[in-house]
Amino acid sequence: MSSDDGRNRPPARILVVEDEIFIAMEIERALTTDGFEVLGPVGSIEDALELLHRDQPDAAVLDVTLRDGKVTPVAVLLRSQGVPFVLASAEGRELTETGFFQGVTNLGKPTNMRLMIGEIQRLLS
Repeated sequence: MSSDDGRNRPPARILVVEDEIFIAMEIERALTTDGFEVLGPVGSIEDALELLHRDQPDAAVLDVTLRDGKVTPVAVLLRSQGVPFVLASAEGRELTETGFFQGVTNLGKPTNMRLMIGEIQRLLS
């Protein structure tokens, strides 16, 4: 008798878009420690879009303001692919109260890694 308790499934793949290298490394470490596979991290819109044309993640963690602009084009592509995401941004609450990111969870910065893991798990369930 075989039971599938999740151990036979491959790890969920999480895209990390963050241009601050130490923050990106901290997010990557937290995700891999919790059993996720990390795509990236990538630090630019261009690199994120290129990666998304090769690979599809199960979910994503996005910084909003990158060196080459706002992450919105990446979020638009993720939405079109049905990929859920959370934000890890220092921008205020107004970011998620209206407009494109309305209703999306913003974990803030500094990001609480346990909270991030919980949100990723919630998105995937």
